Amino acid sequence: MASSKILIVDDSRLSRRRFLAQPLRDAGYEVVEAADGQEGLAMYNEHQPDVIVSDLLMPVMDGFEFLAALNEQGSTCPAIVASADIQETTRSKVEELGAFGFLNKPYKSDELLAVVDQAIQSSLTVN
Repeated sequence: MASSKILIVDDSRLSRRRFLAQPLRDAGYEVVEAADGQEGLAMYNEHQPDVIVSDLLMPVMDGFEFLAALNEQGSTCPAIVASADIQETTRSKVEELGAFGFLNKPYKSDELLAVVDQAIQSSLTVN
């Protein structure tokens, strides 16, 4: 399990590195990073990650557009959205786009690791 590859898509370098990449690397995951949805799409195609963790509010291509683009490509990779936007309409839109889970910022490392582990488990049972 620990050899799973996680793609992090977040325009905040601090958020991406300290609150996402570091706990995931400490748990033994391989991590690749992107600063926006467009870069995330390129990294997804290049690295074929096992799980994606994405912010919503980003320049160039936001998280909603990123999830929609993944769907257009036929991606079955579980995507987790990490956002401070907790509005019900946002959650509904993310679910409609097929997101596996939703993390409210700020979150604790154990919450992140738990939802990533659940996403990996779910993709193993599907494939």
